[in-house]
Amino acid sequence: MTAVYGVTQFEFDEENDIKNYGVWFCDITHGTPPWKPLYILHSWLWPGYRGIQRAYEQLSVPTSRGWDIRCKDGYPYPSVLLTTDEEAKERAVIFRVKIRPYIENFACMWNKSKADLQKSYEDLRKTYGLETYESITKLSNIDLLQIFEAFLAVDTKVWDVHMEFFVSVYYLFGLFEQMCRELLGIGHSSVLFSKAMAGFDSMAFKFNREIWALGKRAANLGLSETFSTTVDGGELLAALERSATGKTWLAEYSEFLKVYGWRCERMTDWATPSWLEKPSLGMPLIKVAVAAGGDSTIEAKYTQASKDREQAEKDILAKVPVEQRDWFEALMKSAQMAGYWSEDHTYYCELYSCAMGRWITREIGRRFANASVLDDPEDIYFLIVSEIKKGLIPMGHVSLRHYAKSRKAEWQGYLKITPQMFYGNPEFMKEMVRKDPVILAASCVPNIRPELKADLYGGASAPGVAEGVARVIMNESQLGDLQPGEILVAPATSAQWTPVFEIIKGLVTDGGGALSHAVIVAREYGIPAVTGCQTATSTIKTGDRVKVDGDLGIVCIGR
Repeated sequence: MTAVYGVTQFEFDEENDIKNYGVWFCDITHGTPPWKPLYILHSWLWPGYRGIQRAYEQLSVPTSRGWDIRCKDGYPYPSVLLTTDEEAKERAVIFRVKIRPYIENFACMWNKSKADLQKSYEDLRKTYGLETYESITKLSNIDLLQIFEAFLAVDTKVWDVHMEFFVSVYYLFGLFEQMCRELLGIGHSSVLFSKAMAGFDSMAFKFNREIWALGKRAANLGLSETFSTTVDGGELLAALERSATGKTWLAEYSEFLKVYGWRCERMTDWATPSWLEKPSLGMPLIKVAVAAGGDSTIEAKYTQASKDREQAEKDILAKVPVEQRDWFEALMKSAQMAGYWSEDHTYYCELYSCAMGRWITREIGRRFANASVLDDPEDIYFLIVSEIKKGLIPMGHVSLRHYAKSRKAEWQGYLKITPQMFYGNPEFMKEMVRKDPVILAASCVPNIRPELKADLYGGASAPGVAEGVARVIMNESQLGDLQPGEILVAPATSAQWTPVFEIIKGLVTDGGGALSHAVIVAREYGIPAVTGCQTATSTIKTGDRVKVDGDLGIVCIGR
């Protein structure tokens, strides 16, 4: 057994953990590239997975007590705590009572919770008088420590809220898909099912519209050439500062950032800068909007998707036996909230919370570097919380360099590792999926069918077939390289990637289940997608001609 960054809580005991759990599967969707210790240990793994376990127990989910988590080679490996048949029967009685509010009034409950989260963020800033993003530099060290400790409590609350709704609505989605397969012979990748799940607005699409509006505004101000000829985001901002129209656009962009700038370069990672900290991060997406020209297509597609959904609902219900129709319809309405919630919650949970975590920890890192406690402000992300507390008040009297140095070397080693996809028996995943529908929606196990003779097989997909030239994009900073009509190939997509769905023809990802960002947004845009391929970004090269078959969940490459 090897401790992760010196912490034993999540170390993997290969012999006993495999024997006691059956299988552990790599979360490459979220875990690529490997996180640095401060975030993975103190947010993603815990309280993140504590939140999952809490949600399962509070809801008394019949077939599982939640997920457990280990860390191996820098990557997270979840597994499922399955219950016995006897436990499942006892828990089912309670579950039927606990899950009812989420079936009857999910949207109202979520609206109340996200407003409460937003208030928590605002209260944190108000308590310490942080009126602007730069105000944090004026805090004393003791106030900075106190806001950090207060933020950790808010982050725990965020994860608890996140997992409460994640478990409830994903479980209902999984139950609905199981029912569709049993009664109708259709699954999440079928056209009818996909149409029934699409046509819902969310914060992700509001962000998309705002990006497109900024692009259109730049074009109307005569700034298209500046955007098209300046490659570097920082240089682009500097170029805009040199003209009156550029300054006008930048003032509008600044207002946009006050609302939408609370997002890090990597959606879940304190170790990457936020848009507020580094405004140039938004430039690649706005360049895409400027180059494409015109208005966002999401309004028209949303309107059409809403009409298609209404018809799909009627078509599906017509196939259901009359005696099961009421329950089936109630479950369908609940399942429809899964995609909406998935794309709405990212702003209020992951994006905002991570940006606040970055805001506070980066200031601590800056002070540590100035006092020679660390060599570099970014080395803060190689520390753990107890070490930060050790050095912050006696600033300059304690060196934390040796902690950061050893963990940095460990992290750099992880970057060179290709993670093993499973530990244990992958066939046991079938039992997990059967008993815990949340896994079906969240996991990315390829459905390999050799008779199709494909180059890649997906675990989830959005229907349709598209052929085109591939563009491999590994992170958000490369999104400006995308050209209209290309097939996007990526490790995964997140909320920040939504605007590029306006111009791509198809999508292939390494990770992602039936309720991943990639599948949900592809459904809304009517774009064929195959996700959960595991090795798409290493198999496909930019310039390859690929065929994305979302109906079969396969990808074919022709070089």
